[in-house]
Amino acid sequence: MNRFGSSLFRIVWACMCLLLAGLVLGGIQGFGGDGSQLVVFGTGIPLGFQDAKPYVTEGLGRLVYTVVPAIMLLGAFLPVADWTAASAKGERLKGLLLGLGMGLAHGLFLSQLAMLPVLAASYRLLGSPFASSILQADLNALLLGLQLLLWSLALAQVIKSNRGIALLLAYGLAVIGKLLAWVGEFGQDLEMPKGLVKGLSFIGHLFPTESLPTDPLAWNALPLCLGGPLLLAMLLILLPGKAAKRSKA
Repeated sequence: MNRFGSSLFRIVWACMCLLLAGLVLGGIQGFGGDGSQLVVFGTGIPLGFQDAKPYVTEGLGRLVYTVVPAIMLLGAFLPVADWTAASAKGERLKGLLLGLGMGLAHGLFLSQLAMLPVLAASYRLLGSPFASSILQADLNALLLGLQLLLWSLALAQVIKSNRGIALLLAYGLAVIGKLLAWVGEFGQDLEMPKGLVKGLSFIGHLFPTESLPTDPLAWNALPLCLGGPLLLAMLLILLPGKAAKRSKA
């Protein structure tokens, strides 16, 4: 696991997350008055809403859906990409499969530690650290992070000179996937051809699934949305590379 970060880094990360969770627990006292104020360190902050709990729930879900995928992606992409840059095909394939497993474990460790301050805020504001909306957002965020990682690794096999562009394109595919999912859901209401709607919906399931944090998880789409980019990455890894140029005598 040292490929993904040293033991000191993991210890410091855990301490920072615990410290932030403690600050949240000690600083946030909940809602004051008629529920339109947020009490932080004994000071009421007007929120401008009579019942601010739904807006706080949505804000926490959005925070989880933004932070968790980014931690999973950035915490595992470069080590796995370096592992898949070996000269032998077998080593590249081994690096992809083994690196994905280790990267997923490392991403879960980092991202769920980062969830501690959010769970502390959920306890103070929503009455429970394991509110269903927060857990659903975390599950959707983990799936999005894994999809972004798979697509980034596949794109990194094509764009080898600049891996940062692979990350950017993966996030771009998430936006396209969201648009295609919308067309697949409402395309027939717009009188689009049925075959076109089904085709775009199928392609949308292949791309990273950027949905609302509270949306239920489509379990039947998991083999396609995870298996598609994984198969593409394996095929790109197994393609023959450029032959090394012989040095002139």
